[in-house]
Amino acid sequence: MILITKNVILEDYHITTTGAAVATVGALIVAKAILMVEKLPIARLFSGRMLSNILWKTLLFSAVSLLFRFIEELIPLIAKHNGFVTAATHLFDEVSWPHFWVLQMWLYTSLLLYCLASEFVDMFGAVKVKGMLLGPKAKA
Repeated sequence: MILITKNVILEDYHITTTGAAVATVGALIVAKAILMVEKLPIARLFSGRMLSNILWKTLLFSAVSLLFRFIEELIPLIAKHNGFVTAATHLFDEVSWPHFWVLQMWLYTSLLLYCLASEFVDMFGAVKVKGMLLGPKAKA
């Protein structure tokens, strides 16, 4: 969904992206960030209540993904401006912030749904959830 949204936005400016490769690398980076954050003790700070845990993990994952999205926007600018410091100063001028935040909202929503699903699987167990989704005859 994020890639489709980004491609539609960029199409208005006649800019092409490398589509699937960018989406795959971005998804892998976010997935790795989620796995790393899951292992940190801070991820279990609100493990007593399910809603608190869902919202807390969504906030943590969103913060990490926001950092990676800034880096993703910064990398082309580093190549364009031949240095990190120069690229960082041009970051706020050259990035389309409405587009950036729309994509970030898609990502936040996806992360919230992931946290919700993850907590339900933890609460009910993978076998029971699979049975609820696919029917009682689904094998584990």
